[in-house]
Amino acid sequence: TNSDPFPVACRCASAMAIQPEFEHEDKWEEFLEKTDPRKRVEKKFQGYTWSFGRDEDDEGFTRECVILEAHTAQETEPRHVKAKLTPSHLKLEVNGKVVIDDDFCDCRWLDVEASYWELETKTEKAGERIKSLRYLLYVRSDCPKYITGALLEREKAAAPGQDDDSDDDTADTRIRQIANLKEPEPRRDEDVYFSEEEEFSDYECEGCGSKSVNVMKKAEDREFKVYCNDCPYVAKADLGKEAPSIRRQREIDEARARKKKEKDRKKLAEKLSIQDQVPVDLAELEEVD
Repeated sequence: TNSDPFPVACRCASAMAIQPEFEHEDKWEEFLEKTDPRKRVEKKFQGYTWSFGRDEDDEGFTRECVILEAHTAQETEPRHVKAKLTPSHLKLEVNGKVVIDDDFCDCRWLDVEASYWELETKTEKAGERIKSLRYLLYVRSDCPKYITGALLEREKAAAPGQDDDSDDDTADTRIRQIANLKEPEPRRDEDVYFSEEEEFSDYECEGCGSKSVNVMKKAEDREFKVYCNDCPYVAKADLGKEAPSIRRQREIDEARARKKKEKDRKKLAEKLSIQDQVPVDLAELEEVD
C-alpha cells in the first residue's frame, strides 16, 4: 500500500535528515511540500473543491482519501441528495441541480464500497454558518498512486496546457526520488583535503592552457614554478592556491547566503503588504539582513 512506508521517509526528510546538493535544494523543498501528509492542498473548481490527504474511515483506520466538498442550501437534507458513484464516474445532484456528472481521470484508485457522503454544517471565520456536502472518496489499499493531479475530466479540459503528472506520482517514484538524491560532500576546513586527483592537479599553463604541467623548484630557481610540458612557458607557482573543494564550498556558502537574504526580503515585503502599509519597493530592502 502507499500509506505506510513513504510517510516515514517523508518525516525523516522533513526533519532534514536528508540534505540535497545546493543546486537541487529548491526542487527538494518543493518535493517535501508536495509529499507532506499533514498538509492538504485544496483545489477549487466551479461548484466544488477537493483535497487529497489522510482521514479516518468508519473503522478508525487512517487511510488516504479525496475529500470533495460542495456548498448547499441551509435547508438541504439527505433526501435532497442523489449520488451515484462507480470506479469511473461520479454523478452528484443536490436539490434537483446537478453539481457533478463527470468521469474520473483514472478509474483504478477508488474504493467505492468504503466511500460515502455526509452533510456538514460549520462556522466560518466571519461567524456565518455554512452547510456543505462532504464526499469522502477512499483510495484502494492496493493502489500505490497519490491523487495530486486532475481528479475529473472537466479539470483537465479546463487547463489543457498543464501537464498532468499524476500517473507518475506513486509510492515507488517517491521512494526512488529519495533514494537517488545525491547529498553534498562533507564540509571541511581549509587544511583538510580529500585525496582526489583534482585537489593536487589544478595547475595549468598560463601560456597555452595545457594541464600537462610540472610544479617544481629547480636548482637555479628561487621559488617553485610551473613548467609546461607542451610549450616553453614558465610561470611562478601559487602555492597558496585555494583547493577546488574549498573554493566550491565557499562559493556555495555565498550563494546560499544570497538566497536566504532574498527570501527574507520577500517575506518582509509580503508581511508589510498584508498589514496594508505603503507599497514596498523591493530595491529599498536590499540592505535588510
